[in-house]
Amino acid sequence: MINFNFKLSKWLMPALMVGLLGVVACDPEEDEEQLELSRMFMPAGDIQAKSGETNVELSWKASINTDPSTTTYTVEVAKDTLFKTPVVLSAQIDTTAITFTDKQLEIKENYFARVKTNAKGNTPESKWLVSSRFRIRGEQIFATVLTTEVKDKTAILRWRPTVGLTKIILTPAGGTGTEIVLTPEQLSANAITLTNLTATTAYTAEIFAGTVSKGITTFTTKEPSIYTYTVSPGSDLVAVVASAANGDVIGLEAGVYDASIANILIAEKYITLRSVSGNPNDTKIYFKEITLKGTGAGVRINGIEFDGKNPAGEVTGDYFLNIDATAGTLSSITVENSNIHDLKSTFLRANRGASGGSQKIDFIKVINSVVSKNAISNYQTFMLDKLELNRLEVTNSTFNEAGRGFISYATAFTPATKPTFFIDKVTLNNFGSGGRDNILFDGTSIVVDFTMQNSIIANSPKPGQTVGASAIRAGAGSTVEFKYNNYFKLEGGAILAPLTFSSIVTQSNNKTIDLGWTAATTDFTLPAGSELRTSGIGGTALGDPRWVK
Repeated sequence: MINFNFKLSKWLMPALMVGLLGVVACDPEEDEEQLELSRMFMPAGDIQAKSGETNVELSWKASINTDPSTTTYTVEVAKDTLFKTPVVLSAQIDTTAITFTDKQLEIKENYFARVKTNAKGNTPESKWLVSSRFRIRGEQIFATVLTTEVKDKTAILRWRPTVGLTKIILTPAGGTGTEIVLTPEQLSANAITLTNLTATTAYTAEIFAGTVSKGITTFTTKEPSIYTYTVSPGSDLVAVVASAANGDVIGLEAGVYDASIANILIAEKYITLRSVSGNPNDTKIYFKEITLKGTGAGVRINGIEFDGKNPAGEVTGDYFLNIDATAGTLSSITVENSNIHDLKSTFLRANRGASGGSQKIDFIKVINSVVSKNAISNYQTFMLDKLELNRLEVTNSTFNEAGRGFISYATAFTPATKPTFFIDKVTLNNFGSGGRDNILFDGTSIVVDFTMQNSIIANSPKPGQTVGASAIRAGAGSTVEFKYNNYFKLEGGAILAPLTFSSIVTQSNNKTIDLGWTAATTDFTLPAGSELRTSGIGGTALGDPRWVK
């Protein structure tokens, strides 16, 4: 018996082991085959999401090894990437794209989608392909709030014509919202004047059509107008500024002032020149130059027209702002709600320091202003070489017939801190001359943060002039972004060709729509219905907001 059993074991055990191994190996192979099939028939690539104001379009590549004419997909949407929360939407389609509207998904809410290829015949359904986060951004019909239309107790809000608007909810920071029912007059004007506001307070306004949000905007009311003293037309502004103390706020009554013979010198002090009306159309200064000199020097200008011609019509304005060669740490420069025109040299000269870093300044800001009629000269609009600054900020402004380039920071040195250059909602037309290269920004080898966005740039070089082939230069290690802009007729090089952007520039969401502007254009109003009215970040208009009417 023992031998018999041994013989059976000898002959049967190998066969039995093979059989057992076959059984054990069968399931993993089938599972692997099923897994490979599932993966093979999954939608290919990534799920792309194109978010709009009122909808979002999801798209993906067709599954490989399938017949597109007979392939269908299941799409599911939930609020978490693992789909542990209930599925919000589910659909079966026979295309590789689907659009969801604000009637199906809440605006400004984050969602995730997953897509699978459905089973067909003997072919099983695929694994799920899961998207990144997406949202419907919501409509933004509000125009950018103009600083000229915000006072200490009032503000004007404007919006693009929209059917069915009913109310605005206005909420102060940290406070409770107030509902304002829109009147027929306000709906007809596409605007509302808010009253009884609190000074120096941040507000959020949201506009609705019934219960559907159509846009959100924010603004901050100004401080009450308090002047150290006011002056009247005919006053000697050169003498007034010379005798002013550090921190003085000088109010200019409406009218005309003549400072076209001598420079307005601001030495080792910070002063404010501000029209009492807040309106540059009724307060004018004929000027030669505003000179800043020495440690502590700085200026804030608000609500004034600066005319570079004298009363006889002769151009006397050399520089609008000129930082003297004296070494030192200046305070800051702010120009807002002003109109500066007819310049022999340039808007701002700040390259006179003996060496890089011998002159320092905290910030330079230009806000809601127009600079125009800069003669062909040897200076960029912002001539900042060798100046150590923390930040240049240019927003909601127009520069027409500008300098030989826009911003120059082209003398190599190592600033103590990395400077920031931020350009937002600017209209820049007819600039570039003298064979200059990198006419949008020249930062040579300096490491900087540079952003230009929501802007329209056109027509370079000036008629009869030449510029180099490159648009922007900065040092290795810089962060340089050029995004959500529209540009056209920007050419350079020995044989005119479109300006080039080096690899250091990160570009995104830019357009090249020719608006028909020339060097002679002075009205930059965006055409009704133009896609540029909603092409900016968050669906806002491109360029200086004053041209969105």
